[in-house]
Amino acid sequence: MSKKRIMFSPVTRLSGLLSVEVVIDRGIVSTANASGTMYRGIEHVMKDRHITDAVYMTQRVCGICSLAHGAVASYLLDELYDHELSENAQYLRNIMFAADILQNHIRHFYFFSLPDYVKMPNQPPFEGQNAIDIRLSPQDNARLVEHYFRAVVVSQECHQLLTLFGGKAPNQHSFVHGGVAVAPTADKVNQALSLIASVHAFVKECLIPDTELISRVYRDYFKIGQTPRRLLSFGMFRFGTKNQLSHWRGGILTGNQISTPDIQLISEDVTNAWYLPVDGQVLPAPYKPGAYTYIKSFQYAGQPIEMGPLARMLINGFYRGGTSTMDRIKARSLETLLISELVMEWLKNLVPGPPPIQQKQKPVKEQAVVATDVMRGSLLHSVRLKGEQVEEYKIITPSNWNFSPKDIKGQLGPVEYALTGTIIPNPELLNTILGRIIRSFDPCINCGTHVLNAKGDVIDKIIL
Repeated sequence: MSKKRIMFSPVTRLSGLLSVEVVIDRGIVSTANASGTMYRGIEHVMKDRHITDAVYMTQRVCGICSLAHGAVASYLLDELYDHELSENAQYLRNIMFAADILQNHIRHFYFFSLPDYVKMPNQPPFEGQNAIDIRLSPQDNARLVEHYFRAVVVSQECHQLLTLFGGKAPNQHSFVHGGVAVAPTADKVNQALSLIASVHAFVKECLIPDTELISRVYRDYFKIGQTPRRLLSFGMFRFGTKNQLSHWRGGILTGNQISTPDIQLISEDVTNAWYLPVDGQVLPAPYKPGAYTYIKSFQYAGQPIEMGPLARMLINGFYRGGTSTMDRIKARSLETLLISELVMEWLKNLVPGPPPIQQKQKPVKEQAVVATDVMRGSLLHSVRLKGEQVEEYKIITPSNWNFSPKDIKGQLGPVEYALTGTIIPNPELLNTILGRIIRSFDPCINCGTHVLNAKGDVIDKIIL
């Protein structure tokens, strides 16, 4: 059988625009190119702005997990201004952050992933569903469909919890540098406790059993979409007066060995990305021969590395498993349960009172780098200032790492590695199998890609 080159585009049920081109050779994926086709221009938007704009502006990278960028930008400003954070501020920050992670994980499982494994009703938006590999019994299938629609309400409750203290969602307003600008009143705390009790009950009674059912019925996916056992986390949920503590530790997991991560070991490669070095800068080059994505390739200590809930659960000893499609799904669901329990605990520790915020007026540093874990993995923000204005702002997101293209050595990023070597027993199953693998990484291509007009030119003037 001759080789076939197939374009899977667009990959649906994810955030952003993603295309995947594969070569099928005798029923096996021999080559995979994951192409992020959006250019992220927020770094250009940030240039020459006052540094405090970072908390609000960077949240506009993406709406599905916007607090992640607001949180990391706040940590960045805390370092620049040398803030002292109170315990109440940290509890309140982490409650909001956790609520946003919960809505993301619940939506990912039910809205993005579940239609890969469950026959949905023949009505919008499910018309024409490819149900060739649906294995659940009619009773189990009906129950999970019911949970799909219940998840709509539960994810809304997560956002309601966030907005109690953050003012709005997405793009909250109160998690800012120096603390939190909203008072944690007793009324708000009680409302939040009621909401998280509802969310926790759903996660425990529906999400976890549903995940176990899917993992049993589709257990072959513990062998599909595997990656090297090389994973990264910078820790998650900051505490301490200087954000110096992480509730969940970070680490580099190589095989069964865990070491301490070092930001200095991160490197960038644009060999197969639409960028070219020009006068010391790396600028967009949408017609660069041979390139196929706006996502840059990132390596740690010279090697591609995977991140996400699976990395956190393995590094912290909460999950013992492999690095397959189903391992990613199970780890994310387990993390959802653990986080819902943390929110209940933190709310009980929160002391009602005035807004826990103290902001200094002038930065004491000209540059800073901060990395911490968010929904999909490790998020890094760095800045160089001129006075109080941004001279250079950089963001490295989890999808930059997981969807990295091949680097100069030909090393495959995690998603391309997971796809390569996959057996496609039936051509009709191609999109199903590839989609399940890709979506297990919870892609956010809005974040991963580094705005073009209709002619393909980079827009360098933005009017707000």
